[in-house]
Amino acid sequence: MPPRVAIVGAGIGGLAAADHLRRRAAERGLSVEITILEASERAGGVLATETCEGVLLERGPDTLVTHKPAGLALCERLGLSDRVVYPESGHIDILDHGRLLPLPAGFALLAPTAWKPLLSSPLLSWRGKLRALAEPWISPRVQGSRSAGEPADESVASFVRRRFGNELYRRLSEPVVGGITMADVENLSLAATFPRLASLEQQPGRLSGGWRRRPGPPGSPGGPGKSAPPPTATLSGGLGQMVDALVERLPAGSLRLGQSVTGLIRQPEGFLLKLSDGTSLPADAVLIAIPAHAAASLVSNLDPSLAEGLGKISYASCVTVNLAWPRESVEHPPHGHGFFVPRTAGLPVVAATFVSVKFPERMPKGQIVARVFLGGALHPDALSGGDADLVKLAAGTLAPLLGLRQPPLWSRVWRHPMAIPQRPVGHLALTARLTAQLAQHPGLEFAGGPLGAYGLPDSIAAGEAAAERLIGGWVAAK
Repeated sequence: MPPRVAIVGAGIGGLAAADHLRRRAAERGLSVEITILEASERAGGVLATETCEGVLLERGPDTLVTHKPAGLALCERLGLSDRVVYPESGHIDILDHGRLLPLPAGFALLAPTAWKPLLSSPLLSWRGKLRALAEPWISPRVQGSRSAGEPADESVASFVRRRFGNELYRRLSEPVVGGITMADVENLSLAATFPRLASLEQQPGRLSGGWRRRPGPPGSPGGPGKSAPPPTATLSGGLGQMVDALVERLPAGSLRLGQSVTGLIRQPEGFLLKLSDGTSLPADAVLIAIPAHAAASLVSNLDPSLAEGLGKISYASCVTVNLAWPRESVEHPPHGHGFFVPRTAGLPVVAATFVSVKFPERMPKGQIVARVFLGGALHPDALSGGDADLVKLAAGTLAPLLGLRQPPLWSRVWRHPMAIPQRPVGHLALTARLTAQLAQHPGLEFAGGPLGAYGLPDSIAAGEAAAERLIGGWVAAK
């Protein structure tokens, strides 16, 4: 009989794993029986595209980064390359005491890459600018003692303060990184979130703006012989098309929606999955592609120690509030792609995107459409409010900035409870221990979600890697 694989979770990681299994097994002349079990009534997890009042909206991510190749590579395999578009770059603002002030040109998440825009920025005092300019003379961090071969780690906040000063961290890096990761930057792991920066500090020349221009490995985007692509890409028609294309390629009947897994039992010849409808599913291999807290519950009887470690991986919740106004009712229409909100503002709003500026082709002319993000690690209670309260809060934040004269034409609220994995200091050491424990269970794989894969490319790559390990095991066994 062909190997029977049960994939738990039909988010992008689970779907990518299923597609990789099917494709690679066919290439090797292997037959495999795949069953995907998804507790909700739709596949894709947070990744979905919907139309509201004639406007194309994303439930979750609206772009994927291009310096991680897994996302664009999957689009190509799915036959979606002709729909790949690269949004034009637009300036981003920081909310500063009721004003939107532009982020200095060339500011890259944590640090400036061009000094002239930094010197002219109203976001920093001259003392803060001079402290940032002193970065080339700051000595690299002395690595602390290492236990069990684990590399030393530090927080993003510590790194930026040490290299560029507290003012640049507080007014630039913290709102940008916090808004993107929905994390508490004071405890966000530098090594897990920005590994390249962590390593570059120990190299001659270090940061000082030059790190972004360092060539990558031969053949990589931006490496020798290749020009770097724009930083982000999306699909005309929305990223939800990736989910649709992956589902279409699945074997008939392999996707079971509304079917959760309540237990996992090791058997002499594989596994037995207990399902929510009271039935059981035997499998030779199990690939788990759900968040860590759900995975911990699933493996609690199989390996209590593994379950305990998975329970230590934390998640943040997020709400997105989509709002629209007629152009004539907006006194100060936006010109940038959006803005970030520093933690010092004391608002549960962490960022906003002006969809009508970023993706004008996705809506009727004459509308201003905004997408406001609330919640994250610093505001865990954001989901507790009703939709009307969230709309009021989001619109109230935008009103003085845009000069709004009336309530929104329409609104759409999406909640993503416990959906955004966090990477606190020590995250890499924890996931290394969990990976070692997982290796003690042949036939059991994690497809990224349980270990906190963040973002579309990482989730896709993790799912495909897990599937490849299963394929490799079967080939070796033959």
